Amino acid sequence: MKVSQFSSSKILQHIDRISEWKENKISKPITYELDMTNVCNAKCHFCFGFFEQSKHLDSMNLREAKNILKQVKSFGGKAVTFTGGGDPLCNKDTIEAVIYARKIGLDVGFITNGILLNQKKIEEIVKNCTWIRISLDASSKANYKITHGMNSTTFDVVLKNIKMLVREKKKRNSSITIGVGLLTYDKTICDIIPFAKLSLSLGVDYAQYRPLLKKFKEKEINNKNQILILKKMKIAEKYGTKNFSVVSSVHKYVLMETNNTERQYDVCYGHNFATVVAADQKMYLCCHMRGMEKYCIGDLKKNSLKEIWSSEHRKKVFSNIDFNDCPLLCRCDSFNTVLFNMQKKVDHVNFL
Repeated sequence: MKVSQFSSSKILQHIDRISEWKENKISKPITYELDMTNVCNAKCHFCFGFFEQSKHLDSMNLREAKNILKQVKSFGGKAVTFTGGGDPLCNKDTIEAVIYARKIGLDVGFITNGILLNQKKIEEIVKNCTWIRISLDASSKANYKITHGMNSTTFDVVLKNIKMLVREKKKRNSSITIGVGLLTYDKTICDIIPFAKLSLSLGVDYAQYRPLLKKFKEKEINNKNQILILKKMKIAEKYGTKNFSVVSSVHKYVLMETNNTERQYDVCYGHNFATVVAADQKMYLCCHMRGMEKYCIGDLKKNSLKEIWSSEHRKKVFSNIDFNDCPLLCRCDSFNTVLFNMQKKVDHVNFL
């Protein structure tokens, strides 16, 4: 049985990096998130994009992107996800950067709202990406306006583009994984079951449910909502088929339902294995900290990736992480739990 692409145990596929981390207390990142721009053409009220995004509408050009990707590859990076920030397709150079990343041997992922997809872009994405996820976040025109702040015409455009993606995958007999995502919170509970039906009809490979994380110090969780969400997701799972999966981070929902969301670790170990390069060419501690100066670990306009990663400044930022600034059940939470347990002293280790 293969490990799910969403499983935190994937990190155990990189024993060499884990060994390096255990020995030296630092490792080189395996995966990078690369923001080509902070500009976005949607108006999602829950956006986790660049901090104070409207004041920082940076974009990087193709030369800058290639330089960064080249450093990622030479520094031992395995994969890069084009994301944001803003929406990657709001930068005209993004598709060329995707092509270059694949050309130099990086695995490529892509996250977009899907509004600016067209046939030419879809062809290159299908040829060069391992996976793409469309942030749809609604099953109806009415709720699309609530979640994305966009009109019904835009919803129709995105659905048409998803169908184009699916057709291109079939045409090329491609192995790319196409998914659509729904953030779950009080406004989208009604979407959970219809979203599975819609996703199945679109012909994508999976529908993914993810809890809407609260920003920074907003820690309140309505556990009554989580109980209802779990019930509805259980029904939604029944729409799964041999070629279509309904997936979610079930453990996160269970923890939220029981209000058992406190961290079991006191250090963000996951930072050693995944990092973020934002559109301003600065590197930030993680995707939740884009644009927060206190969590900027270096500037690629001034220093190389290698210099930043081995710098005293990065170590200082890392050692001064305040978990009060982090959302509960954050990007690295699952990895941190796995790595924390690996750090523990275990008795009778040879008796399995």
